[in-house]
Amino acid sequence: MQIFDLQAIAALGVPVLCIDTCSVLDIMRDPTRDDSHPHHREVAINLVDRMEAGEIVCIVAEQVEREFNDHDHPIQAEARAAVERLRQRVEQVNEIHGTLLPPVPIDLLHFDAVTASARQIVGRVLDISYRSPGSADINNRAIDRVNRNIAPARRGKDSIKDCIVLETYLETMSVLRGEGLLANAVFLSSNSKEYQEGRALKPDLQPDFARTNLAYATNMGQARAYLGF
Repeated sequence: MQIFDLQAIAALGVPVLCIDTCSVLDIMRDPTRDDSHPHHREVAINLVDRMEAGEIVCIVAEQVEREFNDHDHPIQAEARAAVERLRQRVEQVNEIHGTLLPPVPIDLLHFDAVTASARQIVGRVLDISYRSPGSADINNRAIDRVNRNIAPARRGKDSIKDCIVLETYLETMSVLRGEGLLANAVFLSSNSKEYQEGRALKPDLQPDFARTNLAYATNMGQARAYLGF
């Protein structure tokens, strides 16, 4: 990751993407899932291209980095296993087809490269991003959010990590705005149930997002649009 210098980042004057752990992991999740769409991967590649071209700044909270490191290998293993199951199922159907009709050879070995290729995109995102460090103040505000059941905290769920991530980005954006950054900024999290009621931000969150002029997006395409691309 790059050196975290808020004054220098603000001076760039480009849109800012604050990304949640789930949205980083989404890039390389099981591609056979019903909610897995090629368009989201295409947009992710376009966004990282723009990051590397200096058109977008990506901020990764220290808490997000920790969570990603915990889930990196398990998510890859899950994706590889799902692809292998799919390949075996297709080959099974093709063998049955060959008993009923003239056989048609197929080769799905190229599917095996999907997970590694997706992980390379994730690596590019992390390499070009700026790590926003945590602090005791951030942790204290997150604990207060949990204690008062303010979104993304909710009763019956261990929400402290979600709250630390959000408080990190709110502090980062507050400083960037104070340094004169006027460009669009987006918090991307596919964990929409913690942040939205219907299609709108939860009322708890609206003042925080308005104060820092921060938009909320649930997927890569929406994030790109809010960033202005």
